[in-house]
Amino acid sequence: MDLFIGLDVGTSAVKGVLLSAEGKQLALGKRNTRFIFPQQGFIEVEPEEHYRSVCDLIQELASHAPAGAWVRAISMAFASGNSLLLDEMDRPLINIINWMDERAIGKTKAIFPDLVVEEVHTTVGWPWGKGTFPLAHLGWLKKYQPDTYRRAARFCMNSDWLMYRLTGRWGMDHSTASTFFLIDQVNRCWHKPYLDILEIPEEAISSLGPSGSVLGPLTRQGAEDTGLTEATVVVLGAFDHPSAARGTGFTKVGDLLLSCGTSWVGFYPIEDRDQAISQRLLVDSFLTPEGPWAMMFSLPEIGRRIDWYIENLVLMEEENPDEKYTIFSESSEKIPPGARGVYLNPFLDSKHVPQSEIDLHATRSREEIARAVMEGPALRMRYNIERLAKVGIEANRIAMVGGPAESLVWPRIVAEITGLELKLINGQTAGAVGAAILAAIGVGLFRDEREAFASMGGEGTVITPSTTTAHLYDSIYQEFLERYVHEQV
Repeated sequence: MDLFIGLDVGTSAVKGVLLSAEGKQLALGKRNTRFIFPQQGFIEVEPEEHYRSVCDLIQELASHAPAGAWVRAISMAFASGNSLLLDEMDRPLINIINWMDERAIGKTKAIFPDLVVEEVHTTVGWPWGKGTFPLAHLGWLKKYQPDTYRRAARFCMNSDWLMYRLTGRWGMDHSTASTFFLIDQVNRCWHKPYLDILEIPEEAISSLGPSGSVLGPLTRQGAEDTGLTEATVVVLGAFDHPSAARGTGFTKVGDLLLSCGTSWVGFYPIEDRDQAISQRLLVDSFLTPEGPWAMMFSLPEIGRRIDWYIENLVLMEEENPDEKYTIFSESSEKIPPGARGVYLNPFLDSKHVPQSEIDLHATRSREEIARAVMEGPALRMRYNIERLAKVGIEANRIAMVGGPAESLVWPRIVAEITGLELKLINGQTAGAVGAAILAAIGVGLFRDEREAFASMGGEGTVITPSTTTAHLYDSIYQEFLERYVHEQV
């Protein structure tokens, strides 16, 4: 029996699945990621600990393989944009700089006096934004830690470094490379002007290849570290959201994947890349050149804000923190749509909770607050969906994945606020399942993602919104627009 391991190397955790070619999930696993905060605004991960965590998870998953079966291939999805420098012996010179790290924010002119930030989006597919992700990280290191930067012989992310540790080969897929901010996305090559600004020779970064192509077999050390054999191959994966789209079967124009994690991301397959660029949205190479591009809008780090509300305004002091999401879901279920008039502004970022919302516990029940916490992001999603529909980017159905998709309440709220049919499939494992699908494609078992999903993806369930409740949410949504949207104009 051929088995495949898919990993979703996320922001706060690494999740994995052991999957057969017929779609049987033989094992699931997870390892939390430990962050280091050396200074205000700095967010890092220790490299060797990160590698060991990934290898331990692979070992755990592989231990569930039945007699006579073997793990034929591994692939990984990444919440990437995390930077790393290595010396001439491929040893880390620094900790991994996480994509949420803020050290370069506000320093664009100091780091890149000649960078035309408006051109970044058109070139790499992702807008410059506040100045995070590797292009900014590397510029910061070059200016403020020049001695360390000059010692660097390899410039990479945690994604290609992990695969190098397993295979001894340097490679990166086009999807993940967009988060490196050094790619010419349309021409599928490294963008030499950005390499020149950073003084990086092309041989010091990974070779590029399509998602689902074989990087190479495990080395003897890689096999020893993972408990597998040197016959197992590593296949290039993808950025986490396009991987989750593969893991839900939402790969066609008109599909919308709602991926709920540290950030909430809406992922649309689209035909016209320029349309996404014109809307200032993130672009992924996805199934090109044979299939569509994809674009993403994001509610950055909203998961952190949700956790703040749960921990401070919903969970009671005597209750078990390990049960906070169950308590949160059960509390919200007790309150009708509209949370009895409680609104929480979903346009605010995770660090700015207004005092009026902090004080809610004095006048409102935790059940009302819990319901409002669930409704806020869903109302914001509807706002984004309708805004994009006005420019011709339509959503006909939704798939919802991530932790909130496991709630008995939240997916129905999303379906009824948006008025769209919602599919639940592979929950928190969608990114890992998508990676396993790419692993199977890489070894030639399936022709493409759609054929692989038909065999490996599973069935899932569909939520059809109640017409009555959807109409009720229409009036609640109008009040939401009046309260908050004018603030964004």
